[in-house]
Amino acid sequence: MIAAFPLKISAPVKHALSAKRAVLALESTVVTHGLPYPSNFEALETLEYVAREEGAVPATIALINGVCCVGLDAADKSYLAEQFRSEKSQDIKKIAIRDLALAVIKGYTGGTTVSATMYLAHQAGLKVFSTGGIGGVHRGWQGTLDISSDLDALAKIPIVVVCAGSKAILDIAATLEVLESRSVPVLGWQTDEYPTFYSRRSGIKIPRVGHAAEVADILRLSQNAGALKTGLLLANPIPLQDEIPVSEIEPFIQSAVADARKRGISGKELTPFLLSALAESTLGRSIEANLALLKNNLRLGALIAKEMI
Repeated sequence: MIAAFPLKISAPVKHALSAKRAVLALESTVVTHGLPYPSNFEALETLEYVAREEGAVPATIALINGVCCVGLDAADKSYLAEQFRSEKSQDIKKIAIRDLALAVIKGYTGGTTVSATMYLAHQAGLKVFSTGGIGGVHRGWQGTLDISSDLDALAKIPIVVVCAGSKAILDIAATLEVLESRSVPVLGWQTDEYPTFYSRRSGIKIPRVGHAAEVADILRLSQNAGALKTGLLLANPIPLQDEIPVSEIEPFIQSAVADARKRGISGKELTPFLLSALAESTLGRSIEANLALLKNNLRLGALIAKEMI
């Protein structure tokens, strides 16, 4: 585990923590790398509103000029928006856990991935984090060893991560095998089947939970008993009305993956490329589904966060 970083905790988040109110961590790559301007900032405002509406204080995590921010204030958002308006968005970094020290020393501005968000959220004392989908084992990993640091973060950082499963562009079965080998509990929220981001089904069975108190008790018992020091992955299926079934989305994913290989795109650039290709091939339907599942995950994350106080 890396050493602690200095944090800038926003006033609302700091007050909520001291008052023992629910706080929900949010990642920022959906803003910095997931959506075009100005839709990205409109989405951020919507997502933070959803968290508040459900009784949790949102703590969007990002780096601003090398400062690790837990909760973005108006000035932070204004600064980020100005980078997009002045066409400096290419200078905004995508920051994983391994990049944190470099980003702080270099004074980078960037969005934090799942792994970096988990680390900074845990350092700030947050217990629940809602995201869209986790990273994992990429398709064709046998030849590239392209495996996201999100999985190692889940194995080391004791925080509940609410998601709609792994990103559909990944090798889902291999991702779950890695999580099992790292002893990371993977639970289904009111489902016994692992969801695959845009789709509710994968054919892979997982244990089912149906009450927020169950999730909180499982994490507490595991950690208090010393059985586990890992995170807990809570897989929350996309709402039925927003789902893109596997049979519909899979041909587009395969086409995008093949195109990426042809172009030699890999590493940090791969996921943004694939998601952009899907947005184009589905005529924006994948973006709509992404936003729907994010809001769904924030509602559930807020419910869990209230139980974790």
